[in-house]
Amino acid sequence: MGDTGGDRTRPEALRVGAGNVGGIILHGVNAVADLERLALAPASLAGLGRAVAGANGTLQGGQVTALRSLLSLLQQVNDQVRRTADAAQAVAGQEGSPVSTDPATIWGTPVAAELAAHAVADNVDGVGDPRSVHNILGYMRELGLGAHPIDGARFSGVADFNDWLAGNADNQAQIGVIEVYSGPARALGEIPGGTLGGDVVVIEPYPSFGHDALIGISGGDGRLYNHGRVDSAIRGVATVSVYRPAATGSGHPR
Repeated sequence: MGDTGGDRTRPEALRVGAGNVGGIILHGVNAVADLERLALAPASLAGLGRAVAGANGTLQGGQVTALRSLLSLLQQVNDQVRRTADAAQAVAGQEGSPVSTDPATIWGTPVAAELAAHAVADNVDGVGDPRSVHNILGYMRELGLGAHPIDGARFSGVADFNDWLAGNADNQAQIGVIEVYSGPARALGEIPGGTLGGDVVVIEPYPSFGHDALIGISGGDGRLYNHGRVDSAIRGVATVSVYRPAATGSGHPR
């Protein structure tokens, strides 16, 4: 315990926890969506098909309901934690006390806003370069994200980069991000919780739609940027991956 015996609540530490839980909630939403898509066709088990499929549907429905209830509860708790952090910061400000900043702070920190602003500002001729992994890694490197920044030249393209990054916590930590969503979408607006400023967004259209993968930084205005504004309209269906800055970085371009 400290000498003062007072309230030592650290708003940023609370937001770290809320950010982690937020990521778990988004992954849970993805899991529920996948579970809902699992349907047993009655014809797959011949004469037993209808009875088995009916029982499976009941069980599946119960699992989906239970998971949704759990996710709803987690979201309520997370909202309370965020409100507690806001209240603690407001009190600290009124009392003139310094508000501590945890070096492990995850999302909602200045680096995400700095990354968004940096990408939006890099708009020399207004023509975006949606296939450049090099630009995106350059923005992140300039802000000090990641313990071991890497060169985009090692990747053959956006899809190759996303294959390296998706589902691999070590690779994500290497460049300073955490995957918060990966799943099918027809528009960025379908992503649970939406995209936040500073998010690294990868859009990989399904092969049948014949479009190339693209990458950009969310500007927080519903648009993506990569050396200019990127056309992020999804034509058909695409796999969308969202990675959120997970380190404070330097806070200023180098």
